[in-house]
Amino acid sequence: MSLELQPLAQLRLSAASGLVCCGAELLVLADDELVLQRYSHAGVYLGQSRLLNGELPADPVARKRLKPDFEILCQLPDGRLLALGSGSKKRRRRAVLWQAGATQVIDLTPLYLALEAQLPDLNLEGAVVQGEQLLLAQRGNSAGSLNALISLDLATLLTQLEGASLGPESLRSVTPVELGELHGVPLSFTDLCLAADGRLLFSAAAEDTDSSYLDGACAGSVLGCLAEGRVQALWPLAGQAKIEGLCQLADGSLRLVNDPDDRAAHSNLYRLDLPI
Repeated sequence: MSLELQPLAQLRLSAASGLVCCGAELLVLADDELVLQRYSHAGVYLGQSRLLNGELPADPVARKRLKPDFEILCQLPDGRLLALGSGSKKRRRRAVLWQAGATQVIDLTPLYLALEAQLPDLNLEGAVVQGEQLLLAQRGNSAGSLNALISLDLATLLTQLEGASLGPESLRSVTPVELGELHGVPLSFTDLCLAADGRLLFSAAAEDTDSSYLDGACAGSVLGCLAEGRVQALWPLAGQAKIEGLCQLADGSLRLVNDPDDRAAHSNLYRLDLPI
């Protein structure tokens, strides 16, 4: 049985890719923008902050080629936010550390090169802090690639951030994860979230493409729960929205955002209550 998403609001961006709850606010990232947007839990727009200077071209092809591809938004234990590029191209190996409007650009090249040695066609799409590690989700949506959880030592990573570069010294492990299919299309990770009860939640999309660069038709999305690298529960979502970001609020409800893969369309904010 599919779970129904409750639409709350249209967002002021078209490629939502990361979502974090910070108190009374939702922070939303888009993979083809240079800003971080703020919304209420109900989706009321509250403002935005710039992550990188400059402007991206309006032409969709040129924009796709030049975008930083920020696919990941993660909150660190001290409250700072880390926006990370996917690593699917050389120019997508940057991160931005953000706090109260102040930014610092982080070079991800050393870490991502080490990951590429283990993961063909690197395409990172989610992250969350769990205990003493930061988990990254590799999206295996291209030919020959695989879904995987990457464990980074949190203490080492925090030290490296002070030097504005992440290296392979923080890398603990890479664990392949089997997600299966939805409507005959392979599922691939799009985000991670740590629930209040300690469960590791994930979103995954069934996007019909064999490329980490080119988009394909989305057959739908799922939410799931992981333990020790294995899927413990899987909940298909009604409709064909490509869910790319999720977070949990203090009341236990989830917020999710989608990427319609269309510059002329708006991303949506959704609410969902998971089965116990």
